[in-house]
Amino acid sequence: MARRDIDVILRTFNRAALLQDAIASFFAADHSGIAARLIVVDNASSDDTEKLLAAAAARYGEGLLALRETKVGGQHALNCGLASADASIIAFFDDDERIAPDWLQVIAREFVDPATDYIAGPVAPITAGPLPDWLPGGFGGVLGIIDNGPDRRRYGAGFAGMLTQGNCALRRSVFDETGPYPEQLPTAEDRWLFDWLVRNGKAGFYCPDLIVRHIMQPERITRSYFRDWAQREGRDRAICDRLAGTPPVIARPWYWREISGSALRWLLRRGGVSGIFRDELSLRIAASYVRQWFRL
Repeated sequence: MARRDIDVILRTFNRAALLQDAIASFFAADHSGIAARLIVVDNASSDDTEKLLAAAAARYGEGLLALRETKVGGQHALNCGLASADASIIAFFDDDERIAPDWLQVIAREFVDPATDYIAGPVAPITAGPLPDWLPGGFGGVLGIIDNGPDRRRYGAGFAGMLTQGNCALRRSVFDETGPYPEQLPTAEDRWLFDWLVRNGKAGFYCPDLIVRHIMQPERITRSYFRDWAQREGRDRAICDRLAGTPPVIARPWYWREISGSALRWLLRRGGVSGIFRDELSLRIAASYVRQWFRL
């Protein structure tokens, strides 16, 4: 055993209003039999985050390590936290999330099996009114809603789920192999990490009882937010493929068949309001991917 069993990394940027409750959820969780520490990385915030963290560190003592990373970007904040983590298990959640009371216990249970390399779980909305009729099925993750069903499942072939950075835990040995998060990735760190895990045959599981709750942000429930997300998604997929040294998805015949179908349906306005928007997003992702691929 390391000096600590679990280090939990929480990165934050100008969200002092949300951060306090995120920290409180960690210390309210069941720590029985588990030596766990929260590492909060302030990613160059300009609000009251620094003051809040100073007060929290005084209150919680060795249970909380407050760090500041002046290079803006999620990848830099994560690498800052990892550099100070010394536990055998590294877990993550976000500043707009609240962990369930048994979250640490589920992590400890799952890593009793030495063959388990990583786990992830669902993200449930704390407040969610009716979602708009234009929201395509399967795009809940853009809003921070992850639900892959009630069964524990192994990631990989036959399962479309993937690790999400806002609710996951991994053995420290994984990061000893991967090295730091790439500088090229301002977002989509979880996509890069998950691709690496799958390529290298690591054993990971979706655990339906590893639950965090996510505060829904109204400004994200707009078409413009989804369009911006599609541009980032295409860019990030291209960067991840380049980093992995894999052929571009645009070189695969099945992808062109899929995109051609999306283009035809979108032009003919078929599939209802959500289907039309799904096809629009697919086309935006493809266009962004192509642009980014040829820039690299």
